[in-house]
Amino acid sequence: MSEYDVIIVGAGHNGLTAGVELQRAGKKVLILEKTNWPGGQAATKELFKGYKHSVGAWALLIFREELIKYLEMDKEGFELIRPESSFTVFGDEGDTPFIGYTDPIDLANHLAEDHGIEALDGFNKLGSFFATFKEMFEKYMHEQPPTLEEIIAMAPDEKTRRALSKLSYGSAIEVIREFFKESGKHGTIQGSLSASAIDGTHMGPFTKGSALSMSYHYTAGDTYDFKIPKGGIGTVSTTLQKVFERYGGEVRFKAIVEQFIVEDGAVVGVRVKDGQELRSRAVISTLDSKMTFGSLCEPGSLPTDFTNAVDDIEYANGYLQVHMTIKRLPTFTNQLAFVNGTVQSWLVAYIKSPEQLHRAWHQSRAGQVADDPAVYCYFPSQLDSSLSPDDGTHTCTMFSHYFPTDIPVGQHNEMKKLMVDRMIGAMEKVVPDFRDLIMDQAVFTQRYFEKAFNATEGDFSMGLLHPGQMFGDRPVPGWDGGYETPLENLFMAGGACHPGPGVTCLPGLNGARVVMAKLGEAKEEAAE
Repeated sequence: MSEYDVIIVGAGHNGLTAGVELQRAGKKVLILEKTNWPGGQAATKELFKGYKHSVGAWALLIFREELIKYLEMDKEGFELIRPESSFTVFGDEGDTPFIGYTDPIDLANHLAEDHGIEALDGFNKLGSFFATFKEMFEKYMHEQPPTLEEIIAMAPDEKTRRALSKLSYGSAIEVIREFFKESGKHGTIQGSLSASAIDGTHMGPFTKGSALSMSYHYTAGDTYDFKIPKGGIGTVSTTLQKVFERYGGEVRFKAIVEQFIVEDGAVVGVRVKDGQELRSRAVISTLDSKMTFGSLCEPGSLPTDFTNAVDDIEYANGYLQVHMTIKRLPTFTNQLAFVNGTVQSWLVAYIKSPEQLHRAWHQSRAGQVADDPAVYCYFPSQLDSSLSPDDGTHTCTMFSHYFPTDIPVGQHNEMKKLMVDRMIGAMEKVVPDFRDLIMDQAVFTQRYFEKAFNATEGDFSMGLLHPGQMFGDRPVPGWDGGYETPLENLFMAGGACHPGPGVTCLPGLNGARVVMAKLGEAKEEAAE
């Protein structure tokens, strides 16, 4: 007899979401987590005494707010901070900064007054163009969808087919330049749009297929409404853990799953590192496909064509994140002097053009650190005083894409230092004494996340956001089972699944519902 109805591997936000959905439906659920904290690649940690940093994910970019109530997070005191602007993008001196106001009227006024009517018109038309993709995403948000090819083929008319095809298979720059015709104009706007296209990909904005990631980021949630969980990104998972345990669920930390137990072609439980065997009617993995099927499944237990497809999944995702403590908030100069004393200074980004990103990508592919990296720099404690001591000091985090993925042995630390130096140099364009403000720093690249969380190649997307790896081709291209797997009773419900990565809770919710349906069917069959 099974000890549990469901065992979930991984206590990230998706694993805990699945746990909440199943446990409050009356199932007996156990969640196993290899680390000693919840959250996975979206955790808040005290890296320096008295200072809290969000390691990995840092904000809710494509999160549906209705889930706060549905998952009962509000009952545990979960709060969101919503700044009036999500970011301020700057370029070289003389370039007009682009402010991502969360209020549509403020955004429209900024575009018209600071960038011109032409920019406002182009931006509005681009938003209308994205609406075709948004409608399609909404339709399949809570179910396993067909492949992109099938979705496009089913479009109601030729205009829609052309739009979906361009937004899925075209380059980001093809889409952007349809509405912003001149390559040397509105650089910060075009750079900001292009930056969303490279997030979670191994592409540049001029690469065919890069429009898909841009479409995903701009339509899956509220485009310019970055939401910051009070207490850091980790409070998403700690809150879900409280809800899960309130319903009687159990989480075990430092519990490393070594293998799924398979009997007669069906998964009946897991074996953990200490040798203990735990039995359940169903097992859910929230790990990526390569870890799930390549490391935890018994050799020979899966069809060859399926394992070949798993082996072909692309994960190469290079990035660097620097967490710092600083003596005080910076004083901005030059083109960003206007943000001093305003909330618009909480997140600034040096992204001067799509061409800057294109060059950085090519340098990364060649194993080089970009000579002019695009940089996000944000000051979380400016919005949330609970993250730092009450002494005028603050937390600061910098992030940049395109840290090389193929680094010669022994050169990793050297290249980390070089990239951090160049990222700081970018900030010195608008904060000349930025380097002097830094008290402490901790640097993480994709290599850390690979080792700490068993994330293949450190890919936070759990499978890059490329056309052949989205919608019906998640979690495994060519596999149409969605959240189910070729092994009976084994399911997936992490970011590797549709709709994809980001702190959304949707894969966990969708996967849990599939499991509940299957357990219900099994119960009916047993009753017969």
